[in-house]
Amino acid sequence: MIVGVNDAHSRLRFAERDAEAMCELLQLEGFDARLFTGSRVTASDVKAALRQFAMRADRTDLFVVYFAGRALTPSWSHGSETYLVTSELDETILGDNPDSGLRMAFLERDVLDFFPGSAVLIADTVGGVRPQGRRYSALVSGADDAAERETAVIGHGVLTAHVLATLARRPDLSFSGLASAVREHGLSPQVTGPDSVLLGALGEPGPAIVPLANPLDVATDDVLDLIQRLSYHARMPRHAAPRSSGTRADAGSAAPSRVEYVRAATKAHSTALLEYTAGGFQPIDSSKRFDLEAVHPLLRFPPGADWFGHAVHDDHRAVLCVPLRHAEGRSLLLAVVDPAPGLATLGQPLAKILETIWRTDFAASPDEAEIEVLTALRDAFGRLPVPLFEHCFELYRRVLESYCVVFQPVVTLGKTARRVEVHSYEALARRSASDSRAPVAMLRLAEVWGDRFVVERDKVILRMALYAYARAHADGPWDEPKPLSINVAVRSLLSDDYVEVLRTAIAELGIEPAAITLEISEQDPIEPRRGEQWSEAPHAYFHNRLAAIARDVGVAFAVDDFGEGYASLSRMAELPLTQIKVDRAILHHPLAAKELSLVMDTARHASHAPRVVIVEGVDDESPLTLREIYEQRIRHVQGYITQQPARPDLAELSPEICEYIAALVRGDHEGRGTLISRSEEIPLQRDSLSRGA
Repeated sequence: MIVGVNDAHSRLRFAERDAEAMCELLQLEGFDARLFTGSRVTASDVKAALRQFAMRADRTDLFVVYFAGRALTPSWSHGSETYLVTSELDETILGDNPDSGLRMAFLERDVLDFFPGSAVLIADTVGGVRPQGRRYSALVSGADDAAERETAVIGHGVLTAHVLATLARRPDLSFSGLASAVREHGLSPQVTGPDSVLLGALGEPGPAIVPLANPLDVATDDVLDLIQRLSYHARMPRHAAPRSSGTRADAGSAAPSRVEYVRAATKAHSTALLEYTAGGFQPIDSSKRFDLEAVHPLLRFPPGADWFGHAVHDDHRAVLCVPLRHAEGRSLLLAVVDPAPGLATLGQPLAKILETIWRTDFAASPDEAEIEVLTALRDAFGRLPVPLFEHCFELYRRVLESYCVVFQPVVTLGKTARRVEVHSYEALARRSASDSRAPVAMLRLAEVWGDRFVVERDKVILRMALYAYARAHADGPWDEPKPLSINVAVRSLLSDDYVEVLRTAIAELGIEPAAITLEISEQDPIEPRRGEQWSEAPHAYFHNRLAAIARDVGVAFAVDDFGEGYASLSRMAELPLTQIKVDRAILHHPLAAKELSLVMDTARHASHAPRVVIVEGVDDESPLTLREIYEQRIRHVQGYITQQPARPDLAELSPEICEYIAALVRGDHEGRGTLISRSEEIPLQRDSLSRGA
């Protein structure tokens, strides 16, 4: 039974659309669904249909009642009566005739509690609904107003959107599973009543479905156990971990050797890193108790780069041989002597794990190293079993949350010092505030794993950036916050979850939405994924999506790194942008001046408001001087030349730096040996302005 009633009184716009979508989903799953929407919906018609369903059912039936609209608790009832508002409801007569509306008391007593089978109520309303029955399950969200209940970006109620998405993905989900999935999206609905299967309860049992197996499926627990042991032993304090006996390794190092923590993780007798040449095997590094002479008869290194390794046994010991690197005339081999029983049965996954740890640094960052190992397994075997995938996802989120955010200023140019100032900031993720390097590989790794990782990455960085900026501004020198830009992937902007995090953070922090600019990554194409259907051409579809977010949330958008990747002229011309960030690569192009002029012309003659153009990566090695950049009508730059390091706090430009930049714009220092010369009084600082996400 599906009811949706838009309501002018509370400005509900999408309740009827919610009901139609819910009805379509339930009908596809085999429900005998009745839909009531629009101005013709009356309480009497709805009540009659509800009773018919209840009267003709038996114990094997599942009854789902869905209501989207407004809930009303009249003042005369002192909170004891709640009505689900239909189009003809006259609130003035409820006191004299309480049964003239659709009362929750009727729905519970005469329908849901009376129903002989399983019953479920899903209510997505403006105004509170307090379920009292014990025999039915209820999932209820009562917003204070329409703006809280529904969002124009997705065109649905917030609760309904998550219910639809969850049931479409998991039709066999239990009621408690549905409630948990909704809570994971940050909602806090009321949940009451017994648990039950939802859509999967219908119909006769179908044929058994057995997913195609992955070679890792049978070894999931062993793989996870090995990776976690490697991580554990890498985390051990240096004084607690044994050191290698290393023949050619640094025996005086305080850090445990990799061969040592591989030995501990594999529970082996001993391990060694061996070099194989025409002269045979030579140890490069080895753990205690490794005896090359004793194991030499078992060592093998077949020619060719397609060897994944093997295990060799005799009456006394077993040796696991794993190739690490092949080169002409010289190869590296990891030998593991008497590993834990059954470890060799892992086969190629074991070889891939051991190979990967040799090019990572478990001791420096165990979480990141685990992610790299799992990524290597995914690349080798096409996909990972769900437990390994989920483990990697949680690790990735943990790594991202360990990062910090620093702010790199965009500087307004001028020919006089008083015109030079901080225009805005870009938020950048760093492993620590003192680390000038962007963790580019780890940030881009999300794209290898797919949209779920990409959206989670951008959600975490967005939340960290906004909260960090609010703190920095509170301690900073300005009364009004400077604009802030944050990088975002195309797929994140298509995600309702990302938009909801954006909206929530802006509201909680009291930030002016127009001060936030989302920079669209040049790494992403604007196109549907395989199996997706977009109703318009890709750029038109994405344009409308951005316009809807701008209307609903109020933020602005920029093209990042124009001239690189997918940041093309058509993207710049066709999307609703307020900024264009020009990549430093254009500065090094032979036709740099003409290209910048083209960018400016396109920006100035956009179909809507002109865009701000910012040139990134300007430094003392740029072929174009600041004077030449300024002569192209460009008034904003970002890079080493501004001498402002990216940092977690905010500060005004010093008078000396303002004068220095103004002198470069005027061209006072040209001809002193560099195209954009260094100041003799103010040395350039290259400490923390590296490009990053």
